[in-house]
Amino acid sequence: MATAADVRALEAECPWLREDFQFDLAALRESTAAAAQRFAADMRVLARLVAQVPRCPFDERGATPWTSFRREVAVARSISDMAATSEIRTAERLTGCLRRTMALLESGGITVARARKLVDEVAVYDDELAGLIDAQLAERVAGLPAWRIVQEVRRAALRLDPEAAALRVAAQNADRSIRLQPLADDQALVLVQGPAVPVTRWYETVDARARSLKQAGDPRTLAQLRFDLATSSYPCSRHAPDDAIEATTSASTTATTTATATVTQPRSSPTVSVGAAGLRANHVEAASTDCRMSRPVRASITVPVETALGLSNEPGWLDGYGWISAPTSRQLLVDAELRRVCTRRGTGELVDVADRDVRPPPEPGGVREALLAMVLEPVDSSEVASRVEDQHDPSPPLREYVALRDRFCDGPNGTRTAAHRCELDHDIPHPHGPTAAWNLRARAQRTHQLKHYGWTPLQTATSTIWFSPAGQVIEVPHHSAPPPGVDDVPDLPATLPDAGLLHALDQHQLEAAEDGPRPWLPAAERLDTDQRVWLDDEPPF
Repeated sequence: MATAADVRALEAECPWLREDFQFDLAALRESTAAAAQRFAADMRVLARLVAQVPRCPFDERGATPWTSFRREVAVARSISDMAATSEIRTAERLTGCLRRTMALLESGGITVARARKLVDEVAVYDDELAGLIDAQLAERVAGLPAWRIVQEVRRAALRLDPEAAALRVAAQNADRSIRLQPLADDQALVLVQGPAVPVTRWYETVDARARSLKQAGDPRTLAQLRFDLATSSYPCSRHAPDDAIEATTSASTTATTTATATVTQPRSSPTVSVGAAGLRANHVEAASTDCRMSRPVRASITVPVETALGLSNEPGWLDGYGWISAPTSRQLLVDAELRRVCTRRGTGELVDVADRDVRPPPEPGGVREALLAMVLEPVDSSEVASRVEDQHDPSPPLREYVALRDRFCDGPNGTRTAAHRCELDHDIPHPHGPTAAWNLRARAQRTHQLKHYGWTPLQTATSTIWFSPAGQVIEVPHHSAPPPGVDDVPDLPATLPDAGLLHALDQHQLEAAEDGPRPWLPAAERLDTDQRVWLDDEPPF
C-alpha cells in the first residue's frame, strides 16, 4: 500500500501546472463550448426546414410529405429515421418553448448532453409548462449531471402544475405492472413499474437484508444476495392466519409495487387492515403477510409542513427515489412517525433535527394536531448541528443529521451515491478539524480519495466549490430546497383546509377516474372527457 510520502512524490511529478498541460485543458473547454454552439446552429437550421414542410393530422406514418422529410433529415445526418424524428422534435422544442436553454447553447454555456437531457425530461409536458421549467432551471442545470437534471425537472413540474401532476400520478398508479423480458444465455429481466414509495421501500427492505447477510459472512456478492432474496417465495403462511392470507393475497402478490414508507421510521406491523381489506391506514400500502418483507426498514420522506397541512403543493422528497407529489406525500403521513426538521428560509439549509419522533393517531385529524404542535410550539434545539465530538467517527445522531442534510455525495464527478451509503469526510482533517456537522460531508469513497490527490473543497451556504490540482473550478449545488413558507399566513389554524376532506381529496386524486371530470379542478378548468372532435362536419353514426 502506498504511503503518504509515495503519494506526495508522485504528485510532484504530475504536469498539472505546466504551460502545455494548461493550454490543452483550455483547448478542451473551448472545444466543448464550440460543440454546443455548432449543435445550436444545427437546431436553428433544422427548425427552419421544419417550418417549410406542410403537415396534416396523423401524418407520423405513411406516405406523406412529413415522413419524406424525416427521411431527408436522416440521410443528411447519417442517422436512422427514429433518430431523425428525435432531432426534429429537439429542434422544435429548443427554438420554441426552451429558449433559455437555446441561448445557453449558442453562448457555449451548457453542454450538448445536458441540453439534450433537459429536452428529454420535458418531452412529456406541454409547451407552456416546459417553458416555465426552462425559465426557472436552464441556468441551474447547466452545471448539473444528468441524474440531477432529472430530479430538478420533476420537482419543478410537480410544483408548477400540481393538478396535471395528479392526473399523471393517478394514471401511472393504475398502470402498475411487472413485465418479464427474456435475455440471452438463459437469463431474464423483470421490470417492476409502480408507485415510487412501495417500490423504493421494497428495494430498501431487500437491500438491508442483503447487507446484514453480507456482514454475517455470506460469501455471495450484494447483487447476488439481493436477487436471491427478491425471488424467494411469499406470502408466509406460517406467521399469518389463513383468513388474513386469503384477504390479502392479491395485495401481497404485488408487494413490490404496493408497500409504504414513512416520514422517518415505519411502525413495524406485519399486517394492518384498515378500510379496505389488506390495506394499511394510508390506503396506499398493501399490508404484507410475508414476515420476511415486513421487517422494520427505514424509508425517510421529507415533507414541507406547508404541504402536510394542505397550504402548498410543494413536492416531498423520498430517500432512494427523489421528488414525489404532494397528494402522495400527505397520504403517507397517516401511519407515519413524524420528526420535526428545521431549515433556513431562503436556502433550505438544514438547521436542526428534533431528537425524538412523534407518533400521532393514525388518522388525518391526529396527524393535523401533531403537525400544528410542531409549527406553533417553541422549538427545543437538539444542538446536534452545533455539537463538537471528541472522537473521529461521529455519533449516530450526528451521522443521521449529516445524511439528512446532504442527501447525496457532493463530489465534482457527479456521483449519485446516497448520503447514508457514503463515508463522512472531515473537510479539515481530524484531529486538526473537529468532528462537527459544519466540518463533515457525506462523500463516496472515490470522492473522499480525490482530496488526497490535491482536490480541495470549499463550502458555501448553497454549494460545494471544488478546486482541481490543475486550477479548474467546479461548483456543485447542494440538494437543499427552500420551503414554501407559512410565516406570512395570518391566523394559521383558521386558514387550514379540513383534514378529513383533504385526505379524501388526495385519495381521489390518486385514483384513476375512468370517466367524468376531475372533481378537484376548478369548475372553469374541468374538461368534458366525453367530448370528441370529428374530422367531418357530422359524426360517422
